Amino acid sequence: MAHFSVSRRRVRKGILTTTIAILVMLLLSACNGDPQAQQTAIQSKAHLDSLLAHAQNIGIPNDMLQPIIYQEAQLSTTNAPIGVFTDQPATSYYSNLTQRYQILTVQLQGLEYQVTQQLDYQATLDLQKFEGALSQRQAQGFIEAKTFADQLDQDQNLLAKAQYPKDYIQISYSARRSIQALHLMGPAYENLVSLQQTIKQLQASHLDTTALLQEAKEDLQLFRTANKPEDFTQFIDRMNAQLQETVVFSSQAIPYVGAAKLKQFSDDINLAKKYGENVTTFQQRLTADQAALNKARTIGDYLKVSTQIDSDIASIQFILTQGYANYLLKQYHQEVANWGNTHQYHDSYDGGTYNLDYEYDQQGIGSNADAAVQSAQTIDDHQSATDLISNDLLHLKAMEADYNDKTPWDQPHATDIQLMKHYGLYGPSSGEVFVVSFVEQTLRYYVNGKLVRAFYITSGQYAKPSPPGLWQIVLRQSPTKFKSSEPKGSAFWYPDTNINFAMEYHYGGYFFHDSWWRANYGPGTNFPHYDTGGDETFAGNGSHGCINMQEQQAGWLYANSSYGAAVVVY
Repeated sequence: MAHFSVSRRRVRKGILTTTIAILVMLLLSACNGDPQAQQTAIQSKAHLDSLLAHAQNIGIPNDMLQPIIYQEAQLSTTNAPIGVFTDQPATSYYSNLTQRYQILTVQLQGLEYQVTQQLDYQATLDLQKFEGALSQRQAQGFIEAKTFADQLDQDQNLLAKAQYPKDYIQISYSARRSIQALHLMGPAYENLVSLQQTIKQLQASHLDTTALLQEAKEDLQLFRTANKPEDFTQFIDRMNAQLQETVVFSSQAIPYVGAAKLKQFSDDINLAKKYGENVTTFQQRLTADQAALNKARTIGDYLKVSTQIDSDIASIQFILTQGYANYLLKQYHQEVANWGNTHQYHDSYDGGTYNLDYEYDQQGIGSNADAAVQSAQTIDDHQSATDLISNDLLHLKAMEADYNDKTPWDQPHATDIQLMKHYGLYGPSSGEVFVVSFVEQTLRYYVNGKLVRAFYITSGQYAKPSPPGLWQIVLRQSPTKFKSSEPKGSAFWYPDTNINFAMEYHYGGYFFHDSWWRANYGPGTNFPHYDTGGDETFAGNGSHGCINMQEQQAGWLYANSSYGAAVVVY
């Protein structure tokens, strides 16, 4: 009887255990939610992960992705709620989870678009700055700028093909390094010149400078092959070390070198005085240096005096370069005004009178010269301004000479050849050169020093002149569409215009291009005039700064020229 009771209790206990297990299984089944909702959430997360990996691969900066990555990680730590006898809470959880992943996906896609556009714009700005820095060094006559011109050409091509943020980041990085290298080129060259001058002083003292001359030769080669910021930094360090060595080497020649340096200091003072600078302090220093040099008896004395003279010479360089920049600027404006006032175009269309050299006046590059002088802060800045003004004067004088040249417009002109020789662009392997004459409204195309073809053109009007100078073709597009940078209502606004052949020669949108809307080209078309198109006659004027050409001629020039072709405009 007792055995029977124990068995019954065991049976009841087993039934209870089985019942609880079944209930647990039912509960667990209920909390899993709709399998389709769970699968959709898993797929949404996988899609987001795939897009994140893609964003990282195309170069979206990781710090910009972090907020989305963090939010996804937070979602991954959550769990579906447990529902009793119903799967609705879990199903809602997975539906909400899917929605959150989809929101993050949309945010990621928007971020990818925004970052790509921002980096595209920044790369374009960096290339424009690169082009500006390169143009400045080219105007100064640095043949070493050719390497950077090739790099700019390469970067422009990469920009045209770029798709992803990493592409634009690499272009900006390359452009900024080139800009930095171009900025360092100035002080590096000054150090090279300083060393060369020191060697000349030592030669004047009848010292053996064979080793120094060999070093200087190697230095010049290093300077010409430098193309990275670190190249120029190392070069400057090398120059400083060599200059220090020459101080020790020249101890025996210090009395002679001291006298030569005093003469240089005196000459610099006289020049600064000529430029209108106050030189009273420097004249006092010159007197003191002369007295100290006369009293010197030992090498130590001479070294001390020599160092002081070096310091005084260095101290006058700023006002000397500043004074010369202002002096040259004044001469430039006087030349522009004097020649322009006596060489004018009398317009029968509007009755106006225009100075023929307006491209060099304030509405043209004259304002650039003013800005360069006014914004100059350092010796290098003033020297750059001086180089810019000297180059502007060179082109102005060429235009003045060309005005009196009676050679037919479609034949080589003496001024073309003089300018090409000046820039090293004339010879059997000098390559392509576009030469534009404002007074003739003519473009002459040379290859290896030989005239290939000439065209009548229309350059920038009085209020929007084309920029004179030495440039190069930096962008080619065929076809393209020009969009006005001026707002509607401006006298210079124009609707979107289809262009068949466009070759940019100066940053800021200055192109050689066809102008199918024009009928007339050549002398006078850069001023207000009647333009005759078939049976119609309508008002015409010069361009907005571009060089306009007849369509078929622009097509020929486009097909027969290439990237990097030199452009001389005067």
